[in-house]
Amino acid sequence: MKTTLRILLALSLLGLIGCASTPRSAGTRTALDLLRQSEPDTDWDAKSLLHGDLDQDGVEDFALTGIKGGDLFIVGIVKGPVGPSSRHSILKFPWGDGDQGSLCSSKAKIALEPIQEDDPPGRKGLGIDLHDDQCDAFHIYWDAGQNDYDWWRL
Repeated sequence: MKTTLRILLALSLLGLIGCASTPRSAGTRTALDLLRQSEPDTDWDAKSLLHGDLDQDGVEDFALTGIKGGDLFIVGIVKGPVGPSSRHSILKFPWGDGDQGSLCSSKAKIALEPIQEDDPPGRKGLGIDLHDDQCDAFHIYWDAGQNDYDWWRL
């Protein structure tokens, strides 16, 4: 009985050592994981995660924000379902430059918004509202003609 117990204990210990030394799967598990792999120098905000069918293909997509290099606000969008080779888009917005393509501050947030057919013309579905409450919001949408995300602003 003691010999059996010793053998089981030894096997259990070897199993634990094997588990501890075996690296985790290289496969991506979440949209945040994929964006961190793709843009490791971006400080991604996990709390900003949004999900919805952003490209109107019937599958839920994911969006997150981050700060890159201290002067760029990033919106990362991952096409669902999430897997190691999921397509993703990175949109970059500087702040404080005073031009049409920049935010007024780094305190921006994203929210889902319905897109009306005239915003921009011919578009509909679900988009992303990027706003910093200091200047006009960006409206991010899927552009099927370009096969990528684009934005418009008043």
